[in-house]
Amino acid sequence: MKGQCFCSRLEYLNGKRLWLTLNNTGNSWRFQIDNGRFYPDKMNASPEIHIKGDLEHFIQLATRSEDPDTLFFARQLSLEGNTEDGLYLKNMLDAMEFDTEAHFKMYLGKAIGKKLDELFKQLDIGGRAHRIVSKSRGQSF
Repeated sequence: MKGQCFCSRLEYLNGKRLWLTLNNTGNSWRFQIDNGRFYPDKMNASPEIHIKGDLEHFIQLATRSEDPDTLFFARQLSLEGNTEDGLYLKNMLDAMEFDTEAHFKMYLGKAIGKKLDELFKQLDIGGRAHRIVSKSRGQSF
């Protein structure tokens, strides 16, 4: 997320814990947010924000092929924990415009970052990931 304004907006959630659980794969990621960064959360107590759902719906969220309101209100993703923190994160995700070019340039330099961004968009990487997961629906992971 380096180079993204998203990091500065995470300051509101400093010290909070975020868990993401993929119901259909059994995977779970646990983070603590500190200074706009995600760190592994080693605590066992319930987090302030816990988002649960199937892999397909997390990919829809990440690729912006579906807006967060639709995913949460249709109960394809569930949000547990502190309501205020959860709504802040959901609204932040809804307003987020992920600038892949800025991200690639930050890590790879201007010339390579620009070329990689063009390739990323031309190949429709986000859309492809969503279609792959949609096709595999019903199969075990």
